[in-house]
Amino acid sequence: MDRNFVAKHWYADVYEQFENQTNDVGFLINVLNENTDTPQNILEAACGGGRICVPLAQAGHTVTGFDADEHMLLRCYRRMKGIKNIRCFSADAMKTDWGTGYDVVVLAGNVLINIESDTDYKQAQIEWIQKAARALKTGGHLYLDFQLLFDDNAVFNRLKESSYFEGTDDMGTSGRTVSYGSVYDPVTQLCGGVSHWELTTNNGEHFVVSKTWHKHIPKLSQVYQWLHEAGLEVVKAYKNFSLEPLVDPIDETNFRATIWACKK
Repeated sequence: MDRNFVAKHWYADVYEQFENQTNDVGFLINVLNENTDTPQNILEAACGGGRICVPLAQAGHTVTGFDADEHMLLRCYRRMKGIKNIRCFSADAMKTDWGTGYDVVVLAGNVLINIESDTDYKQAQIEWIQKAARALKTGGHLYLDFQLLFDDNAVFNRLKESSYFEGTDDMGTSGRTVSYGSVYDPVTQLCGGVSHWELTTNNGEHFVVSKTWHKHIPKLSQVYQWLHEAGLEVVKAYKNFSLEPLVDPIDETNFRATIWACKK
């Protein structure tokens, strides 16, 4: 039995069961309707199971998506079956040319905080924004949403066991994720932690997959600077998938920032 295959299949399936909200998708479509007059040629990086890119295609836009996780892409392929104005493929965002000439590039689902990088995490975040800018035509737009925190130290400096989801996949593998907390360095803005998945296959075999992770948690001013350096100008910034404007400095603990920026 290929435990790596079983584990990744389980995670993709159960992740899709839990990450099924639609409020952010509806908000993205509203932003497009508010700021564009015609169907757009859209690229979504890290499209995953198609939770966002498929509704964009169903709304009439021409959509291209890519993701490095082939187990997630299988779910995307099922969702996009019969829809002619969407194509998705397997690719590593850091190693792949994203193409050019897009009207809109979408970096959604908190991907800026969830980039998988074995090297400099902050530099990877900067590179994603630069790649997005290069993929846009002049006058095109970047749609970016990410979690914004007022007190990173309070959120990430915690040592406590928790499980963020558990369930059974379509092959009968059951399991749960277990996290032991994280430690945050306010100087480097890096946080890291350890976790594992506890899995039981449909034939009763138990095994554990260990994980270590790290992230760079950016400030809003840093993201604005990265956008500026990539040749992008912030047109609008929203809070919590609503029309409420996002202001800097922030004064609330934890919310979602959404930025609509134009390539100059």
